[in-house]
Amino acid sequence: MNPHLAGEAVEVGEVLRESIADAGGVDLLRRAVADPRVRDEAGALLHAIGVWDVRPLEDRLELEVAASASRAAGHFALPYPVTERFAKLPGSGATALVASASPALVAHGDLPLAWTGVDLDGHLHTLTPSQEEPLGTKLAPFAVPMVVGSTPERMPSLAALAVSLQSWWLLGLLEHVVADTVRYTREREQFGRSLISFQGVGFQLADMAVALESLDELAKYTLWRLAVDGDSALVDAVALRGAAQQAADTILRAAHQLHGAMGFTDELDVSWLSRASQLPRRIPEGRHAGAARLVQLIERVGWPEFGHSANARNAVPAEKIP
Repeated sequence: MNPHLAGEAVEVGEVLRESIADAGGVDLLRRAVADPRVRDEAGALLHAIGVWDVRPLEDRLELEVAASASRAAGHFALPYPVTERFAKLPGSGATALVASASPALVAHGDLPLAWTGVDLDGHLHTLTPSQEEPLGTKLAPFAVPMVVGSTPERMPSLAALAVSLQSWWLLGLLEHVVADTVRYTREREQFGRSLISFQGVGFQLADMAVALESLDELAKYTLWRLAVDGDSALVDAVALRGAAQQAADTILRAAHQLHGAMGFTDELDVSWLSRASQLPRRIPEGRHAGAARLVQLIERVGWPEFGHSANARNAVPAEKIP
């Protein structure tokens, strides 16, 4: 396993991050909540660098490009279905993670993208909007209720891709939250000292940093597993999703504690990022339901054995993984 993304993938992420920052960063989210038409402007940023031609399940480099771009978009909670478009099927425009029962909440489901759905077991579904406008709520401003229809098809690799890229999106968002919290504690003073100089604050920041770094390493490992054998990587992807949910709980709880009441105001990015994280963290399943599903998947298919998959010709034996 190579713990580093390809240089081309890193460059795409950096270019996209700079483009979003130049366009306003988290302010794009603020503007889109007030006027959903701003989402077209957000989507144009990715169109400008040509990422929609990427086929993540067909090429390892393109998979890494999709992950890097998802992380960059998540860094600013870009109001556009980035990971869903990377996970699209041929002939469709976007694939959303959904539960198998209706109604399903799909972020940006009102956009005309020929939506399809996939659940955490890999079953494909048809999606039909049950209303034209997004909910417009604080925690789900762009969510649209959709009717879920079952199909006989199953694509575990597509489910693994959708889950993994969503976790990369959350990784970017949490990375931003940690950076903002460190900056805030350096600038904020109490009793004549910066907050960061207090031992208790240092412990909390350390917990946030460890959670972020651990998620980063697991995300890279899961991406490698997906490149080696997409179908068997669904177990790894669901495990990554659980780790992302746990990291989000740790990081956002500490961020709100250290920001105090300011962390819940619209003036600070942390408040907007925290709200934007709610839908991908809880839909289609929350942390506890996801843990139960992971156990079921392991009982049904087990953990993949390295080097024994029919599709894993280049797999590295477990004892040789650094």
